[in-house]
Amino acid sequence: MNKEMQIIREVNIQAENFYEDAVQFGNHAAYALTKAHRSQMTGLENIADGAPKVSDILDYIKRQTARFPYWRQVFPGEKPSDEAFGERLKNYLEKELARKRDAVCNVKVLNIGDRTDEDRTLRRHIYLLLIRQFIRQMVAEYEYRVSFEPGKK
Repeated sequence: MNKEMQIIREVNIQAENFYEDAVQFGNHAAYALTKAHRSQMTGLENIADGAPKVSDILDYIKRQTARFPYWRQVFPGEKPSDEAFGERLKNYLEKELARKRDAVCNVKVLNIGDRTDEDRTLRRHIYLLLIRQFIRQMVAEYEYRVSFEPGKK
């Protein structure tokens, strides 16, 4: 199997492992952003799908969190969070998904180090793929949740 196919396989395995986290974030997004702010989630998904680098996605999240109060709402739901939606999402992408990237790049999995430019480029690519998968899953859960809230805008 060639390297790109191995990367896709490992990213998909990790995506299955973080599905529950994406569901929780989607629920938080549905609570905080409601149906009225659907464009915020589709905008995030579009940025993630088209961004050439991770920092573009993180900058978008920071910008939206700074601009809009609903990005700063905490989640009192079934798994409460005392962190604002945008800050919580940014931290998860920066910490948890970076750990997932490191697990995928591990010597026992894909054997991608961080010494050469080629390896660092592959690591960034894997990180971006993981973020895209996570955001897709989160937005799907958001869409699902807000579709059942007829009382909200």
